[in-house]
Amino acid sequence: MLLAAAIVLAIAALAAAGYALRQAKQSKRDLHAAHARLARIDAELPTNDDEQSVGVEALRRDVRVNFEAKGVEHDRTLLQSLLCDFRDVAGAEEAIFWRWRSDRDSLSPAVWSSEGPRPAYFDLAEWGPLVQWSAETGVVQTVGQDETIHVAAACVKREENLLGVLSLTHAQGLALGRGPLKEWMPRLADQLATFNDLLGVRRRYGRHMRQSQALLDAVQRLQGDRGGEGLARALCETALDVSGARGAVLVRWDSDTEISELHYATEGTGLRTPTPLDTASVVAEVCRTGKLHVLEDARGAASGQALYGAQRVIREPGSVAIIPLCKDGRVLGALVLEADEVGALTIEDTRPLTVLGAVVAGPLEMAWQFVEVDRRARTDALTGLFNRMHFGEQLTRILAEADRYNHPVSLVLMDIDHFKKVNDTWGHEAGDTVLRHVARVLQDGVRAVDICVRYGGEEIAMLLSQTDSAHAVEVAERLRIRIAGTPIRHGPSEIHCTASFGVATYPETVKVRDQLFPAADKALYIAKHDGRNCVRAKPATKGRAAS
Repeated sequence: MLLAAAIVLAIAALAAAGYALRQAKQSKRDLHAAHARLARIDAELPTNDDEQSVGVEALRRDVRVNFEAKGVEHDRTLLQSLLCDFRDVAGAEEAIFWRWRSDRDSLSPAVWSSEGPRPAYFDLAEWGPLVQWSAETGVVQTVGQDETIHVAAACVKREENLLGVLSLTHAQGLALGRGPLKEWMPRLADQLATFNDLLGVRRRYGRHMRQSQALLDAVQRLQGDRGGEGLARALCETALDVSGARGAVLVRWDSDTEISELHYATEGTGLRTPTPLDTASVVAEVCRTGKLHVLEDARGAASGQALYGAQRVIREPGSVAIIPLCKDGRVLGALVLEADEVGALTIEDTRPLTVLGAVVAGPLEMAWQFVEVDRRARTDALTGLFNRMHFGEQLTRILAEADRYNHPVSLVLMDIDHFKKVNDTWGHEAGDTVLRHVARVLQDGVRAVDICVRYGGEEIAMLLSQTDSAHAVEVAERLRIRIAGTPIRHGPSEIHCTASFGVATYPETVKVRDQLFPAADKALYIAKHDGRNCVRAKPATKGRAAS
């Protein structure tokens, strides 16, 4: 008997050991499968190495939409992996996350474990009402006979907010019975809600990091050049990259005088700078109010000269955004963006540019103040022309370029005839009026690249780059005729004046650079000696003068 009992105990011990071994092996397999599932999900999660560096273009609408689309698709892949795990654990054919659409008060399949454009195994006609009922009641719903369950559905909630419904289906019956499903479905639904939240947080974090990195890139661009012209160009070009617009304009505004100008414009605007801004224009009104103004449909509102009060050589924009640049409550100017298509620029597109405007306002003000001080130091207060200090610098530069590129430079000196008589007859205020008039005629009569300078008293010098003697004489003759043929009004009086011109050209008629000014001055002396109101040029051969 004792032997038999021992044998029975031994057999029982062996059976228990065998069962324990089988359980250990099964646990090991389950653990390995769980590790594999985690590894699969972890492999699809982004790492720091996977993050691509983004530039300022990431702020553009089409690039943002592309990033968002990629993020949504990646999150869908991760949710699908989780649903595959739910399917395998429950022995289902298919697991589906039905997302709740509050605007439609309905459910629609968002992600499913099976491959294909739509769920492959779900019978919508038969099982659809059950899923809807689960969403409405908030209770786990099952369909089946006894312990053979074909459908199980549970609400997916985050706190009191309904996110959707998780469904598990199998036409032949799920591996889990009704009791286990009642216990596990809420847990699985809670895991799905938590995972969905984590994906949303990660997507928002990625969006924030892309925007921050893009803004940092934009700020670094703007800090690359603190000079007025370089900073203006950097701001406009960065604005184009951010918005995808065709052109950008930087407007400088003086709040006290409401005098302003188009300071810088990219090629896509068809505008010339510097150009005065019309005080009745749309941009001027925005500068007065200091309020962001977006014309998603700018047709009509930006036609002709309505936008700036200046003509353009390109077709009118379809949409416009005007972003005031402010500092300490003062409007310093505005950044204007133009796009060809209607609706291409929106308020959403301007938000990053508002940040950049705040960053660049201080440096722009300093740069403009420096430029203004420098301009005043180089400008004659009466005529608005450059002064002798600027003339000396430009003469040295232009002559050096003439030697480098082997092209001629002409110097034209002009003196108003009998200017003392004007002062003696009508007074010094009348003399000032005559000087301002003649200066405006000369400035308007030469190219933008030419240098027009009040050299002293009633004498004005013009530096004409890449201009030979014959063409310089033509320019001087045209200006002489215009001055002589235009009477100047001063109060009730009408003043007629004439001017004499002397021309010299390096290296055509003057071989030594230092002799250019003396040669032009001598030609001017000859013009006065020959009766005034004429043009004389330093001849190529000594002793000859040309008119």
